[in-house]
Amino acid sequence: MLLNNFYCNDKAKQTLVNFITDGRLPHTILLEGEDGCGKTTFAKMIAAAVLCQQERANRPCGACRNCRLILSDTHPDVEIVSSDNKANAFHIDQIREIRSTAYICPNDGEYKVYILRNIHNMTEQAQNALLKIIEEPPAQVVFIMTCNNRARILQTILSRAAVIPISVCTPQECAKALETLADASVTAEQREEAAHLSQGNIGKALELLRDEKKLQLACSARHAAEIICAGQEFELLCCLQEYTGNKKREEFLQYLQEIRSYFWELIRFKNAVPGNYSDIPMQVKNRLTTLQAMQILDIIDKATWQVSQNVSLTLVAAAFCAAVKSISE
Repeated sequence: MLLNNFYCNDKAKQTLVNFITDGRLPHTILLEGEDGCGKTTFAKMIAAAVLCQQERANRPCGACRNCRLILSDTHPDVEIVSSDNKANAFHIDQIREIRSTAYICPNDGEYKVYILRNIHNMTEQAQNALLKIIEEPPAQVVFIMTCNNRARILQTILSRAAVIPISVCTPQECAKALETLADASVTAEQREEAAHLSQGNIGKALELLRDEKKLQLACSARHAAEIICAGQEFELLCCLQEYTGNKKREEFLQYLQEIRSYFWELIRFKNAVPGNYSDIPMQVKNRLTTLQAMQILDIIDKATWQVSQNVSLTLVAAAFCAAVKSISE
């Protein structure tokens, strides 16, 4: 069965199986989870379950013609709609196009499936336009949407969708999955490191393994975050020197975002948000308060803005180190 190829998320998979076997698949489904956790992959599996040519108990099989076409993005009745992954990049014109084709009969099967990626990036006008069609959807249409935060979606849309959370794996489960998903040339040590740095996020781990520079940057950023927690200003300045000394502005921005992710995870841990935090050292968990971690996020955001405004990287780094030291003391 195709769902066996989707790692972890047993509850989400069982929910889909129940929908299919009971014959009560919703017309609108929303998959929520962080970037890289597999939302689009699972959306395709739902589409395959809708159009699979096997009997209900065996859907999605992954082997029939419809399943194969869906997984290769070539099925005529499955359309993936997305935009740049940034705020307000998903425009109303894309929804208008969907509304113009949704009432046309399917080409090959009983249903047409629209996969709408990252609807948290929809403008308010686009969300309102989407609402009009999911309020009374055509009988032969299924909408599968993805987002990284349901709080950014209109409540009226959420009330009409079946929300299925998609979570990341543990770093151990991620490393195991990478044995199959990563390139054969990747070593076990590299898989373990990528799983550790991505906090079990398979998509992010694969991205790290495809780009050695990103892997090195993520390793360095995690080390810098731990130095920040220890209040070691000089050591932090030395870490930043690799990027400021060579004027690597874009890499420095990525570096800051990786550090930011680390402190965001710390805040989630401090506030008992469900997740896997085993890779955060105990001395880090205990050293900073939630308020201090949030203040460090503000400092990172200020440094990010300064870098994007072409301020001298050396000056940004010096100010950054001094500011975070004052917080962690």
